[in-house]
Amino acid sequence: MNKELTYSTPEEEGVSSEYIINFLNEMEKREAEIHGIMILRNNKVIFEAYNEPYRKEIPHIVHSFTKCFTNTAAGIAYTKGLIKLEDKVLDYFPEYREAANEYLQKLTIRNLLTMRSGQERSIGGNEWRPLKTSWLDAYFKVPFVKEPGSEFMYSSGNSYITSAIVQRITGKTCHQLIEEELAPYIGLEKFSWGESPEGICSGGNGVSITVEGMARLGLLYLNQGKWGEKQLLSADWVNLALGKKDPQPRKAGEKDYNFHWTHTGDIWCSDGMFGQTCAIVPEQNMVIAITTADSNYLETELIQKEILDPMKEERNFAEKMWNVLKNKGLRMSLENKNRSVSNKMVSGNREIEMEPFENEDRIEKTGLEFLEDKVIFWMKDNRGTHFVEAGLDCWIHGKTSMTGGYLHHQYEMDEMKIAACAYWKSENVLMMEWRYPEMAFFDHVSFEWKEDRVYMKRWVNMNSQALERPVVTAKICES
Repeated sequence: MNKELTYSTPEEEGVSSEYIINFLNEMEKREAEIHGIMILRNNKVIFEAYNEPYRKEIPHIVHSFTKCFTNTAAGIAYTKGLIKLEDKVLDYFPEYREAANEYLQKLTIRNLLTMRSGQERSIGGNEWRPLKTSWLDAYFKVPFVKEPGSEFMYSSGNSYITSAIVQRITGKTCHQLIEEELAPYIGLEKFSWGESPEGICSGGNGVSITVEGMARLGLLYLNQGKWGEKQLLSADWVNLALGKKDPQPRKAGEKDYNFHWTHTGDIWCSDGMFGQTCAIVPEQNMVIAITTADSNYLETELIQKEILDPMKEERNFAEKMWNVLKNKGLRMSLENKNRSVSNKMVSGNREIEMEPFENEDRIEKTGLEFLEDKVIFWMKDNRGTHFVEAGLDCWIHGKTSMTGGYLHHQYEMDEMKIAACAYWKSENVLMMEWRYPEMAFFDHVSFEWKEDRVYMKRWVNMNSQALERPVVTAKICES
């Protein structure tokens, strides 16, 4: 298998386009928003599409799918004979041994990978991302109260410790290890990965990568750690990761979870918050990678129901269905909506400056500049002054530094891509939609004029830390 992906059609690889159409339609019906999708069978791309403003070349925050990268880095170390699954965690962190109780002393790498640490509570990425002190200290401060290996409890903290172990044993971050040991062989593009204040890859989250990058990692696991003639991960590691070898005993109701691969029906799935999904189907020699904004995590269920179950039945493959699917992929866009009513309170070249009253988001000043075909919004807060250019009844693609961590699960970049539009919902209510093509989140912002006040409201599509910010009330100071 070459680094360059080859392309085919569903019918040429034995898949009816009808099944993929049904999957896409069902996702739309359930309001699960696909941002990008790539489907491969027999190591060939049979379908690929992106919803504007999300694009093939724009990396997307993949949340906990990052754990698959962390565990793959651990797999590289395992393949090289540098670590063993039964290694004690404290062998790598002797500085925490003195205060360790009997449970922590028994904790192994396998327990971390299978999310069975025995800690009192789980740790999420949004808890640690704002943390400027040691994440290692924060992890080991959470009490260990159960026998390691006895009970499943999902925690990104376990993945951070896995990342730290890989770095201590190899002298390289997980990011560096994958870029050196895997990327050149499987054609993985350059991607970003957040680090802790200690300079360790975040482990449980923090990777931004394209749909194709997700699919390439899935292909590596589908092909038992082999790319072409080169064995990059031992088949033993892949089978452990997928739970085909030494699966964990499970209590009633516990998910079939191994090294961040879950197994349901025909599918092994490694995923992230809001439906970032890489699914492999060994029986069908298939990989499906998807970035989405889906709070109900429908992907695995619908892949099984709409694509895999029908594939088990004999059907006539119709060329016309491929043409329908191809055209549907070309038409995918989230930008064909949102138009103004006829009457607008503000039009023409005009600037409005607003001084907000006391507010918990630390907003000092905001402003709106109305031009013929766009509205420029600016906001000054403790991070600086931030701008969003929104097309009036159309979309403008650009960049922004807009503060949003409190809405976006504590993801906040100094600069990020944005596509924004503005439209008049009523005579005195201006709406904006801000989409960030690098993540699942997008914001709705409304401005309502009442006498000498403007009421600004901002809320997010996905239910993260806070679905909606408190209304900001500002006094109008026209310039």
